[in-house]
Amino acid sequence: MRNEYLLNTENTREQIKYFIGLKGLTLSKLKDLINQRFNKTDKTDNLSRKLINKTLRLTEFIEIAEVLDFEIVLKDRQNT
Repeated sequence: MRNEYLLNTENTREQIKYFIGLKGLTLSKLKDLINQRFNKTDKTDNLSRKLINKTLRLTEFIEIAEVLDFEIVLKDRQNT
C-alpha cells in the first residue's frame, strides 16, 4: 500500500518536519544531505527561517522531497 499525504499551506513547517521525522532525520541532518547532494553551502537556520516564514521556494521543496525519497504528485481535484 502506498502512503499519500495531502499538503496544505496552513502548517507547511509542521508537515515537512513530520516527513523528516518519518525518515528518522533532523532538520540539521536533512540540510546536510541537501547540501551534499546539490553542492550547496546553506545553513540549517536559513531553511528553518524559510519554513517559519513560509518562503520556501518550489525548487527547495523539490530538493527536500528528493532527499527524503518522496515523489511529488499534482492531482486535479475535479477528477477525484
